[in-house]
Amino acid sequence: MKRTKSNGSERKPKKTVTADPPAPGGELTARQLKTIPAILDAPSMEAAARAAGVAKSTLYEWIQLEPFRAALEAARGDIYRAGIDTLKGAAGKAAGRLIELLDSRNENTRRLTAREILALSIKIDESQTLEKRLTAIEQALETAQPAGKNRLSMDELQKSLQACKEADK
Repeated sequence: MKRTKSNGSERKPKKTVTADPPAPGGELTARQLKTIPAILDAPSMEAAARAAGVAKSTLYEWIQLEPFRAALEAARGDIYRAGIDTLKGAAGKAAGRLIELLDSRNENTRRLTAREILALSIKIDESQTLEKRLTAIEQALETAQPAGKNRLSMDELQKSLQACKEADK
Protein backbone atom coordinates (compact mmCIF):
# COMPACT_ATOMS: atom_id res chain seq x y z
CA MET A 1 0.00 0.00 0.00
CA LYS A 2 1.06 3.55 -0.63
CA ARG A 3 1.65 6.01 2.15
CA THR A 4 0.17 9.48 2.19
CA LYS A 5 2.49 12.50 2.18
CA SER A 6 0.78 14.31 5.01
CA ASN A 7 0.96 11.81 7.84
CA GLY A 8 2.61 8.74 6.41
CA SER A 9 -0.41 6.55 7.06
CA GLU A 10 -1.36 3.88 4.63
CA ARG A 11 -4.04 4.51 2.10
CA LYS A 12 -6.06 2.11 0.03
CA PRO A 13 -5.43 2.06 -3.72
CA LYS A 14 -8.05 3.78 -5.82
CA LYS A 15 -10.46 1.60 -7.65
CA THR A 16 -10.19 2.17 -11.35
CA VAL A 17 -13.46 2.44 -13.20
CA THR A 18 -13.28 0.91 -16.62
CA ALA A 19 -15.66 0.82 -19.52
CA ASP A 20 -18.37 -1.80 -19.56
CA PRO A 21 -16.97 -5.21 -20.29
CA PRO A 22 -17.94 -6.36 -23.76
CA ALA A 23 -21.18 -8.26 -23.92
CA PRO A 24 -21.00 -11.90 -24.95
CA GLY A 25 -20.88 -12.51 -28.68
CA GLY A 26 -19.70 -8.99 -29.46
CA GLU A 27 -23.12 -7.48 -28.72
CA LEU A 28 -23.39 -4.00 -27.28
CA THR A 29 -24.22 -3.31 -23.66
CA ALA A 30 -27.25 -1.25 -22.65
CA ARG A 31 -24.98 1.73 -21.86
CA GLN A 32 -23.35 1.49 -25.27
CA LEU A 33 -26.72 1.32 -27.01
CA LYS A 34 -27.84 4.38 -25.04
CA THR A 35 -24.69 6.24 -26.07
CA ILE A 36 -25.13 5.91 -29.84
CA PRO A 37 -28.11 8.32 -30.10
CA ALA A 38 -26.24 10.73 -27.80
CA ILE A 39 -23.29 10.75 -30.20
CA LEU A 40 -25.56 11.37 -33.17
CA ASP A 41 -27.41 14.22 -31.46
CA ALA A 42 -24.53 15.98 -29.73
CA PRO A 43 -22.33 18.66 -31.32
CA SER A 44 -19.14 17.13 -29.83
CA MET A 45 -17.89 13.93 -28.25
CA GLU A 46 -17.65 15.69 -24.89
CA ALA A 47 -21.31 16.68 -25.09
CA ALA A 48 -22.23 13.14 -26.17
CA ALA A 49 -20.37 11.67 -23.21
CA ARG A 50 -22.14 14.06 -20.82
CA ALA A 51 -25.54 13.29 -22.36
CA ALA A 52 -24.96 9.54 -22.14
CA GLY A 53 -23.50 9.74 -18.64
CA VAL A 54 -20.17 8.16 -19.54
CA ALA A 55 -16.63 9.42 -19.35
CA LYS A 56 -15.16 10.86 -22.53
CA SER A 57 -12.29 8.37 -22.30
CA THR A 58 -14.82 5.52 -22.12
CA LEU A 59 -16.54 6.87 -25.21
CA TYR A 60 -13.25 6.90 -27.10
CA GLU A 61 -12.51 3.35 -25.92
CA TRP A 62 -15.87 2.19 -27.24
CA ILE A 63 -15.30 3.85 -30.59
CA GLN A 64 -12.21 1.67 -30.99
CA LEU A 65 -14.36 -1.47 -30.65
CA GLU A 66 -15.56 -2.85 -33.97
CA PRO A 67 -19.12 -3.79 -32.84
CA PHE A 68 -19.70 -0.33 -31.37
CA ARG A 69 -18.21 1.43 -34.40
CA ALA A 70 -20.32 -0.72 -36.75
CA ALA A 71 -23.52 0.06 -34.79
CA LEU A 72 -22.68 3.77 -34.80
CA GLU A 73 -22.08 3.76 -38.57
CA ALA A 74 -25.32 1.82 -39.13
CA ALA A 75 -27.24 4.39 -37.08
CA ARG A 76 -25.62 7.23 -39.06
CA GLY A 77 -26.58 5.46 -42.28
CA ASP A 78 -30.19 5.15 -41.10
CA ILE A 79 -30.34 8.89 -40.39
CA TYR A 80 -28.82 9.70 -43.78
CA ARG A 81 -31.25 7.43 -45.64
CA ALA A 82 -34.21 8.92 -43.77
CA GLY A 83 -33.06 12.40 -44.78
CA ILE A 84 -32.70 11.35 -48.41
CA ASP A 85 -36.18 9.83 -48.36
CA THR A 86 -37.57 13.09 -46.98
CA LEU A 87 -35.88 15.05 -49.76
CA LYS A 88 -37.15 12.61 -52.38
CA GLY A 89 -40.65 13.11 -51.04
CA ALA A 90 -40.31 16.88 -51.45
CA ALA A 91 -38.73 16.67 -54.92
CA GLY A 92 -42.08 16.59 -56.71
CA LYS A 93 -43.26 19.67 -54.85
CA ALA A 94 -39.98 21.47 -55.57
CA ALA A 95 -40.16 20.56 -59.26
CA GLY A 96 -43.73 21.83 -59.42
CA ARG A 97 -42.68 25.11 -57.80
CA LEU A 98 -39.84 25.54 -60.31
CA ILE A 99 -42.28 25.01 -63.16
CA GLU A 100 -44.66 27.59 -61.65
CA LEU A 101 -41.81 30.09 -61.45
CA LEU A 102 -41.32 29.83 -65.22
CA ASP A 103 -44.54 31.88 -65.49
CA SER A 104 -43.42 34.56 -63.03
CA ARG A 105 -43.99 38.21 -63.90
CA ASN A 106 -40.37 38.92 -63.06
CA GLU A 107 -38.11 38.34 -66.07
CA ASN A 108 -35.08 37.68 -63.87
CA THR A 109 -36.97 35.00 -61.92
CA ARG A 110 -38.08 33.31 -65.16
CA ARG A 111 -34.52 33.38 -66.51
CA LEU A 112 -32.96 31.99 -63.33
CA THR A 113 -35.64 29.31 -63.05
CA ALA A 114 -35.15 28.22 -66.65
CA ARG A 115 -31.40 28.12 -66.10
CA GLU A 116 -31.82 25.99 -62.95
CA ILE A 117 -34.17 23.57 -64.69
CA LEU A 118 -31.74 23.16 -67.58
CA ALA A 119 -28.80 22.64 -65.22
CA LEU A 120 -30.72 19.99 -63.29
CA SER A 121 -31.79 18.29 -66.51
CA ILE A 122 -28.17 18.10 -67.64
CA LYS A 123 -27.10 16.62 -64.28
CA ILE A 124 -29.87 14.02 -64.44
CA ASP A 125 -28.86 13.09 -67.98
CA GLU A 126 -25.19 12.81 -66.99
CA SER A 127 -26.11 10.63 -64.03
CA GLN A 128 -28.21 8.31 -66.18
CA THR A 129 -25.48 8.12 -68.83
CA LEU A 130 -22.89 7.30 -66.19
CA GLU A 131 -25.13 4.59 -64.76
CA LYS A 132 -25.50 3.01 -68.23
CA ARG A 133 -21.75 3.15 -68.79
CA LEU A 134 -20.99 1.56 -65.44
CA THR A 135 -23.49 -1.19 -66.15
CA ALA A 136 -21.83 -1.78 -69.53
CA ILE A 137 -18.40 -1.99 -67.89
CA GLU A 138 -19.69 -4.48 -65.32
CA GLN A 139 -21.26 -6.59 -68.05
CA ALA A 140 -18.08 -6.42 -70.12
CA LEU A 141 -16.03 -7.61 -67.18
CA GLU A 142 -18.40 -10.49 -66.52
CA THR A 143 -18.66 -11.68 -70.13
CA ALA A 144 -15.09 -11.10 -71.25
CA GLN A 145 -13.35 -12.94 -68.45
CA PRO A 146 -12.30 -16.32 -69.85
CA ALA A 147 -12.62 -19.37 -67.61
CA GLY A 148 -9.51 -20.08 -65.60
CA LYS A 149 -8.14 -16.53 -65.83
CA ASN A 150 -8.24 -14.20 -62.89
CA ARG A 151 -7.46 -10.97 -64.76
CA LEU A 152 -8.33 -9.47 -68.11
CA SER A 153 -5.71 -8.04 -70.37
CA MET A 154 -6.14 -4.40 -71.36
CA ASP A 155 -6.85 -5.43 -74.95
CA GLU A 156 -9.65 -7.76 -73.86
CA LEU A 157 -11.18 -5.09 -71.66
CA GLN A 158 -11.01 -2.43 -74.39
CA LYS A 159 -12.61 -4.78 -76.93
CA SER A 160 -15.43 -5.60 -74.52
CA LEU A 161 -16.02 -1.94 -73.71
CA GLN A 162 -16.06 -1.03 -77.38
CA ALA A 163 -18.61 -3.76 -78.06
CA CYS A 164 -20.81 -2.43 -75.23
CA LYS A 165 -20.53 1.15 -76.53
CA GLU A 166 -21.58 0.06 -80.00
CA ALA A 167 -24.49 -1.93 -78.58
CA ASP A 168 -25.54 1.13 -76.54
CA LYS A 169 -25.76 3.41 -79.62
